[in-house]
This record gives sequence, structure tokens and C-alpha cells, in this order.
Amino acid sequence: MSQTENTNINELVQTATDCALSALSGILPDKNIPEGFDEKLRAELSCKLTEQQERSKTLRKLQQTELEILKEIDRICRKHNLRYYIVGGTLIGAVRHGGFIPWDDDIDISMPREDFDKLCKISAEELSDKYFLQTYKKEKDCYFYYAKVRMEGTYFGEDKFEHMSIHKGIFIDIFPLDYIPQNTAMQKIIFRGFSCLGGFICSKAKTTEFLYKNMSLPFIVTFRLIQCILPKKVFLGMRTILGKLSNAFSKKNLYASLSGFHGYPMEIAPKEWWGDGCDIEFEDVTVRAPSQYHTLLTHMFGDYMQLPPEEERVNHSVEPDKIIFEGCTREDYKPKIKRKRSHRYYGCDYDVYPIEDKE
Repeated sequence: MSQTENTNINELVQTATDCALSALSGILPDKNIPEGFDEKLRAELSCKLTEQQERSKTLRKLQQTELEILKEIDRICRKHNLRYYIVGGTLIGAVRHGGFIPWDDDIDISMPREDFDKLCKISAEELSDKYFLQTYKKEKDCYFYYAKVRMEGTYFGEDKFEHMSIHKGIFIDIFPLDYIPQNTAMQKIIFRGFSCLGGFICSKAKTTEFLYKNMSLPFIVTFRLIQCILPKKVFLGMRTILGKLSNAFSKKNLYASLSGFHGYPMEIAPKEWWGDGCDIEFEDVTVRAPSQYHTLLTHMFGDYMQLPPEEERVNHSVEPDKIIFEGCTREDYKPKIKRKRSHRYYGCDYDVYPIEDKE
């Protein structure tokens, strides 16, 4: 930490301590402040401020690293005339803040299915050696329907992946946009099918997502029976087939992000809202946004220009000591723990133990 930063912290600590002591002296009998209290208060404030400053520096460096990945994807997409759009919190940040939402720690983009598939095909040749495009087709333990572009040599220690043999570098998410039928009953069936298959897949993968919330006992018994009998690749195949059926039986005028985090019906929007996209400023780069991004954001988030309450300003919550910006190798991505159960459910956490231990 620089001398200037230390000086700023010391000044803040001293000011806060003086204010606290002044307030206490006004309410304590005979202004009797315990001996040594000011030193303890000063030490505690200094520790908290230093920790907060380090977290802010790590978050900013993480954002800048993700921005590098986005620039690489933007380069490839413009070169090959592929459509992509920043979405979710990334798009809100571009419109509301001109870049990242201050507390946000990820970048999300979406691509129409045909462009998404093409990017996956050309990634081996087009992506710089600094990056790795991650899908369930490339890594055995990988299970998600979307893709991630990760930066080599980095590490982003999400708890749900600590037991898996997958690339764990800093990343951005790429969500495919599939066509979906106009019939609302069919839409619900497709989304519920994806949700159910996602439950089986996450259970097989032993991720940290909760299962069995508000589920009846017959459903839980049936779920456990099917989950025990069928292998993960069957569920992955069924999910792929369901996505292809959604595309095949649609009129090609509605897009759906079937793997999106907001679910039905927010993840469904008319194709013309997305369009060919438009340029928008994000930090120090020009990227692509949906043609009617205001309409799309309002559909998904309502009054997105309104700042959320403090308690809702959350991110991946990865501790700074689990984020590494350089020097990592594939050896560092190997599993660090094992999980005993095949799923997690409300009221009970996973049993975990070091990878070196024997069952």
C-alpha cells in the first residue's frame, strides 16, 4: 500500500476515533472513558478500513481483467460478424454508470444460438492463447448450458467448483439465445423442463445450489430414485434435446435465455428487441447492446435506473484471497475438496473433506 493511502487511512481513523470519543464522553457518567479504549478503537477502525480498501482494489482489478476478456470476444465477433449483446447487470451498468455497476464483479453477454455455436467452433483458432472457452463438451466435470471464456493463469475460487476438475480462471459468461414457441403453456413446459433437468445435473455435479425447497415428499422420493439410476450424461443429453426442440417448434420470433438466472417469463423477449444490436460505451471500450435495450431492461427489471437497497447490492462473494491474477497453472485447478453427498438441501450443508483424505 502506498504512503499516500496509509496517510488517508490514518486521517480517517483519527477523525472517526475523535468523533466516537466525543460522542461517548457526552453520554458516559463523569465522561469516564475506559483506559486504552481509544487505542483499541483506533486499531479496529484501521483494520476495517484497510480491509475494505483492499477489497475495493481487488474488485477493480477483477473488473479490469474481465474487461480484457470482453475486448477479446468483441474483437472476434466483429471480425466474423457475430451478434452478441451485453446483458443483465452489465447492460444496466453501461446505461446507468457508463461501465461496471460499482459493486458488480462479473460480465454477462448473450448470443443468438447460431452465433453462439459458431463462436464455439472457431474459438480454438481465434481465441488468443491467454483465454479458454469452457463448455460441457470440452470438460467432463463442466455441466452448465452456457459457456464461459476464462483467462489462463488466473484463479477465481467459487465454492461450487472447488471439488471439480475444471478450469477455474477469471471469466465472463456467454448465454445462448434459443427460439421458443409463442404458446405460453409450451413456454412453461420448456422452462420447467430445463429447471428440473438442471436440478438433476446439479445434484450429480454436487454443486452448492439448494434442492428440495417447498417440494412434496413424493417428488423428493421420485427425484432421488431417478437421480440415482441415470448418469449425468443422460440429463445433459436430454437438456440439449429440449433446447433443440424449443428451436424447432417455434416461429423464430421469440428469443429465450433458457439458462438465464431470472427464469420464466423474464428471460423471454421478442427477437426485434434484440435486433442486430447497437454500440454502447462500457468503461473504455465500445461494445454491443440489444437494439431496444431500454424496453428489454424494463421488461426484466422494471425501473432499472433506480439504485437497489444496500442489502441487495451483492456479487459472487468470493474472498479476495481466492482470486489470483497471474501465475496459476492447470495444477492449481485440480479439486481441493471432496463432497460426500450427491446434492445439497435446505437445513443441511455438505460434508466436505480435504482431497488427500480417504473415505
